[in-house]
Amino acid sequence: MFSTTVRICDHSFLPQLINSSSVIVDFGAYDGDFAHAMIQKFHCRVISAEAVEQIYARTPKHPLLETHRVAIGGKNQLVNLNLFTTQCASVLKAKSEDESKSVESVEMVTLAQFLRRAEVDHIDLLKLDIEGAEIDMFETASDRDLQIANQITVEFHDFMYPELRPAVTRIRERMNDIGFWVLPFSLDSSDVLFLNRNSG
Repeated sequence: MFSTTVRICDHSFLPQLINSSSVIVDFGAYDGDFAHAMIQKFHCRVISAEAVEQIYARTPKHPLLETHRVAIGGKNQLVNLNLFTTQCASVLKAKSEDESKSVESVEMVTLAQFLRRAEVDHIDLLKLDIEGAEIDMFETASDRDLQIANQITVEFHDFMYPELRPAVTRIRERMNDIGFWVLPFSLDSSDVLFLNRNSG
């Protein structure tokens, strides 16, 4: 079963659990490459979140794509978003001497709030690439809100922020405890798939 995984935009998942009736949620959509690849491959609905206004504005439109200009994290609040020259925007500070500027008053929402806003009660695939904010998102999400996903493909950012490694370990242990197989597809934690044992 696991041998049939595919990898799109550095995110691994099981394609046999996705079809034209599926709902995919894409957190950290960037320029929409992942979303449009999924639409092209599966002809299904994709709901995405992208926090950077300029990137959100230039993302190609599609009838099956719904994009929200929000950051995803652990609280419903306004945050400062750091824009860097050599890494993607993040609510976290750069770990190098990278020049940055801060954009104030960017809306952040929790997983629960996003699900309510998008009127989603089931996710066939949740893709997470939110530059370190995935830690707070997981830690504040309820078991139920995570369990509505058949698959969650995550780029954890402890390779950039080593201080996050204990939290990544806790999240992996929790996801196993609440009913997910934990499938690493990289030597670090940059491509991890959580597969709901009740899926399929």
